[in-house]
Amino acid sequence: MNKLKISTFIGALLVILSGCVDEDLAPIITFDSAGKGAYARFVSDQGSTLVNLLEAESASSYTYTVEFVDLEQGNLVAEYVLELIYNDNDPDNGDNSSGPSVFKSFSPSDFTTNDKGLKEITVSVTAAEMTAAAGTTFDALSAGDEFTLDGRVVLQDGSQFGRENSSATVNGSAFRGFFDITFNCNCPSDLTGSYAATSTDIWCGAPDQTTTVTIDAQGGGVYKFSDWAFGSYACYGGGSAGGDLTFTDVCTEVSFTGFIDSFGDTWTYNSTISGNLWTIAWENTYGESATSVVEYPSGDWPITLK
Repeated sequence: MNKLKISTFIGALLVILSGCVDEDLAPIITFDSAGKGAYARFVSDQGSTLVNLLEAESASSYTYTVEFVDLEQGNLVAEYVLELIYNDNDPDNGDNSSGPSVFKSFSPSDFTTNDKGLKEITVSVTAAEMTAAAGTTFDALSAGDEFTLDGRVVLQDGSQFGRENSSATVNGSAFRGFFDITFNCNCPSDLTGSYAATSTDIWCGAPDQTTTVTIDAQGGGVYKFSDWAFGSYACYGGGSAGGDLTFTDVCTEVSFTGFIDSFGDTWTYNSTISGNLWTIAWENTYGESATSVVEYPSGDWPITLK
């Protein structure tokens, strides 16, 4: 192919490509191109969405700030509404769930204008407010209960926008849509650390064994001892017992929740707590057994047994 033909070919290709350009295809999605609604965008927060059942009712609070995004910098927003849903997850207490019902509502007179020219609002939520609105009390809450605030933006034309009718783009990290907030009722638990342990009455007749074990968090209040035999595997010259053996701390109330070791044997426990001493009499279907005492290093154990 000579130079003239090559030049002609390239010129024709450029004409074809330029003719196929779609001016509506933007390289970056913006709010204007994504939709014509509105949403509340996260700005900042403080406090915690944990309703701490170990503290006083007044101690659990959360404050957040959102700015309103629409085609006129939030000036089209007529109302910002928060509905409350309470999920009672305690099966022993009956089902006292409630909602959704309007919890808080804000009008433009409640908004301020931030340094970006957008309307914004700062909202504070307390455990006392939520329990009263849900028709329950703080003392009646149990670990696992949840309060959910379902937020929506209402425009002057009556259209409403919440998580349900907003795109994944708006709800994602780039646009920082902030609609629903879930408050979990629970108790912070941190039993991780190293503990001195002594085992007596060991099945093989070995002398008393003193060792150090660690408690390792598995998440959600579930824990494992690094050695569930607490040093008594001296019968085998050393080693430790593990597997799916676990205990769970729910608001300082501890129960054993895992009973199968790494060899498939089942373990049973009989334990008591007195001051800083946690006595665990254990045995398994392989014939191993001992009485082990785990010592809390700084005062009484901060737990009770279920």
